[in-house]
Amino acid sequence: MIKPHNRRSVLGERTMKKTIIEGQASTFVLALALAAATSSQAYAQQASDEQDPVILSADEADATEETIVVTGSRIRSSFDQPTPVSMLGAERLEERALTNVGDALNELPAFRPSQGPATSGLNPGAGLSIGARILDLRGLGSVRTLTLIDGKRFVPSTTQATVDTNMVPSILLSRAEVVTGGASAVYGSDAVSGVVNLLFDKNFTGYRVNGQLGIADEGDNFTRQIGVAGGWDIGSNVHLILGGEWEKSEGIDACREREWCVNGFTIVGRNPLAAGQSPDRTASSVLPNAAVWSTDFQGITNPPGSAFVGVDLPVLRPIDGITFSNSGRPRRYEFGSYANRIWMVGGETGTPAEENVYFDFPIVSPNERVAAMGLLTWDATPDLRVELMANFGRSEGTHRSTAYRTIGLTVRDDNPFIPRSTDPTLDIPTILAASGATSFTLGKGFDDVGPTQIAVSNEVYRIVGSAEYNIDDNWTADFYYQFGKNDFRSDLTNNTITANIVRALDAVAVGGEPVCRVNADADPSNDDPSCVALNPFGYANQSNFADAVAYVTGAAFQTNKTTQHVVAGNITGTLFELPAGPVGVAFGGEFRSDKVDGDTDAISQNLGFFNAGNGSLISGKIEVVEGYGEIDVPLLADTPFFRELGVNAAIRQTHYKRSSEFVNSSSVDATTWKIGGVWAPIDAIRFRTTLSRDIRAPNVQELFGPVTSTTGILTDVGNGGVQVIVPIRSGANPNLEPEKADTFTAGVVIQPTGGFLSRFRASADYYDISIDGAISTLGQQNIVQRCVDGDQLSCSLITRDAGNNVTLVEDTIQNVNELIARGIDFQVDYAQPIGATNLLSVSLLANYVSDLVTVDSAGEVNRAGQTGLRGGTPAGIPDWTVDANVRLDIGEAFSFNTHLRWINSGFFFPSFVEPGDPGFSFENPNSVNTNSISSRTYVDMLATYRVETDYTQEMELYFGVDNVFDRDPPRFPGANGAGNNVLFNPVGRFVKGGVRLRF
Repeated sequence: MIKPHNRRSVLGERTMKKTIIEGQASTFVLALALAAATSSQAYAQQASDEQDPVILSADEADATEETIVVTGSRIRSSFDQPTPVSMLGAERLEERALTNVGDALNELPAFRPSQGPATSGLNPGAGLSIGARILDLRGLGSVRTLTLIDGKRFVPSTTQATVDTNMVPSILLSRAEVVTGGASAVYGSDAVSGVVNLLFDKNFTGYRVNGQLGIADEGDNFTRQIGVAGGWDIGSNVHLILGGEWEKSEGIDACREREWCVNGFTIVGRNPLAAGQSPDRTASSVLPNAAVWSTDFQGITNPPGSAFVGVDLPVLRPIDGITFSNSGRPRRYEFGSYANRIWMVGGETGTPAEENVYFDFPIVSPNERVAAMGLLTWDATPDLRVELMANFGRSEGTHRSTAYRTIGLTVRDDNPFIPRSTDPTLDIPTILAASGATSFTLGKGFDDVGPTQIAVSNEVYRIVGSAEYNIDDNWTADFYYQFGKNDFRSDLTNNTITANIVRALDAVAVGGEPVCRVNADADPSNDDPSCVALNPFGYANQSNFADAVAYVTGAAFQTNKTTQHVVAGNITGTLFELPAGPVGVAFGGEFRSDKVDGDTDAISQNLGFFNAGNGSLISGKIEVVEGYGEIDVPLLADTPFFRELGVNAAIRQTHYKRSSEFVNSSSVDATTWKIGGVWAPIDAIRFRTTLSRDIRAPNVQELFGPVTSTTGILTDVGNGGVQVIVPIRSGANPNLEPEKADTFTAGVVIQPTGGFLSRFRASADYYDISIDGAISTLGQQNIVQRCVDGDQLSCSLITRDAGNNVTLVEDTIQNVNELIARGIDFQVDYAQPIGATNLLSVSLLANYVSDLVTVDSAGEVNRAGQTGLRGGTPAGIPDWTVDANVRLDIGEAFSFNTHLRWINSGFFFPSFVEPGDPGFSFENPNSVNTNSISSRTYVDMLATYRVETDYTQEMELYFGVDNVFDRDPPRFPGANGAGNNVLFNPVGRFVKGGVRLRF
């Protein structure tokens, strides 16, 4: 923060701290510092009248009292580490008025915000967090990003062993350091794509209070936050800090709340072609105003699959295309165009979002969180420091899943609910009698029964005791023990019980009253006395509808209790001196135990719920024993063309023991290593490179988690491209092996040291990450596509009936893929004093992704540049993302911050070919009318005014607008019916304001 009437000295202090980081952990860290952090911390004036910033040499930095050890190495030395490290200061959160460190990190181009309140609709099932903010570096999956607190493991918030940053109070955050390359040899498993280390301000003294309100331009997503922190010296050698924050967001309801989503964009598949016919349009069409017709909310009689051959509208029999009023009165359905077995454009469906049982869930899930921490530091002796840290966090989120729907309900002619009509062309019994049929097929989305409501809570407790002892002037030892516990619970109400609704819909009349057929047939063994017959014709069209709903729905739950124990110790020091400097080493060991026990209801154990509610019993424990060693060797220093030359190496050996109550125990061993080097020919240029072997061991969820069933939409390219709804079985695999990743990085940092150019920093770093045996699911669409492409493993995961229709897709977790990520990170920072008291700071971060490739036996798929999101497939990542921050400080009182984020144009789905692409033809089953998605630029602005009062050390009032120009997501299909909430802003213009106080 900036203190009134002391602007220039504070700027000088920020510069000094920044250059200490340069001297102690690498100038490259400075170059990769996050945009807003650098703009507010560095390149400022001295307390003297000079306008050039203070730049400390490494020796001068070493002489200061403050030493900052930056993530990337455990060795404490002045040697510049070869591993790329980015830094996000607490100032970034203030400049953007962000209330969660996860939101701040997810703005960085290197991150993909794949798990947050706006993405809960992607996988809204039992056991999945709602509203969690979980970090995902490089788009390689959050399970491959290791999140640490003060260099230590944090108890997992999920069964996937990931950490929810909701549980971390941002008010006490000092900075976040991001290792943007492999770091398993230094920090252990999960550090495949990198490490995020969240560091608190351990020396904070005084009191800090902040509060903020925000609301979307549409009047929703109302958000409020308040945080309080205090720090006290107790005597001469004890320091205590306490802090916490509360935040609540009302979220945004379904597509109907946003113009860009309400009319929907949908992939409408071409109907299969009759023999000898030539296609007159692409196999798939991305179209607006498409809605579901075959699961009409009031019910509709559906034609057989043969009715859709080669035409845009089905060939209807007399029994087909009859729908009903709310009270059940039969009438003819008004078709539009492009009608396949699920979708139709236009017609009587009206606004797609108003009657879409597939996408009726929140765009942004309502969520609430509380996070608190305390830290007690005791300098027992000049050489011994003891710390005790405690953390508590709780988050709650709500969501809803889709209601029961079917396009193939068989209704027998004796069903007493069949409505009659005086019009013989609408009277179903008359039509059946004329054709000799005894049944017909009905489609219905049971919106009247209602969707499944999901409420999730997650609670974290953590306590860490640590000690650091200076053995002598060269050697330091540290040790810590950590205990953590996470209690997760999801409750799913109004969840359709598949067997019950099937029984309730098969009704017969007894004594003039509708009853379930199972209670009227000749077999008493199948009787269900509680069964209440359900009328599918119309909308909630029966007097005892509430009783029927109570029978066909039930409550499900999933609980997961995670317990973690960690014991770890490290010794760091200097082996001996070389002419270029000291040879530093670090070595240590760690024991870690992660245990997860999960419980669920009896119906879920038998996979009895239709959708999103089938939890599972979970029992799993992973025990890890590992040891590591690391060394820094300075080879040359202060010689011509070798201002600095050094190498760094590390190795770690790990043993995993995996056990469960349900499957046999197993164990695996893994070795990870890293080697890197730094060469600075002159002070202004620095080159760095690393090569490492990294691993990710499968977590408890992947090894011992549930096997659940759900349904999904599939374009069956193995059966003429027909669109169908298919059952999908997915879940754990106890035979998984650790992933192995080879990571290479190479970069250059340009940092002039004299004149006005000393306020300029630029860097570029290339990365190449190749993961062998990647643990993942493929997605039902990819499985079918790869089978068509010749992958026999994918074919074995598909079950078809005699008519070649898919009846089941097995999508369990496998070690089947190779993942490759390649790209370049860029950063440019510059600051320019304007007059005596003003400062303009500019920072630009960019990420270019050349490859995000999945490789299997059918070939490779590159998702770099994929900015669309198709259900049942992995998400992609933009090929170019740019984040820019411009801050103008005017005197002591005002600051104005402008933030820009640009996402390049991209494509919707990697296997689609559109007109103009090589290989395009109408006959191609992957042809599509459009596959191109436009770019987006978001502009956010914030103004801060500092007020001098007699009661506070500092007081700041601020007001800002995110997405100033109210840019909508590109209008393409998405998980919520339209748009990609992972990459694009679904909220629209958002206004916020607040106050910060320091005492």
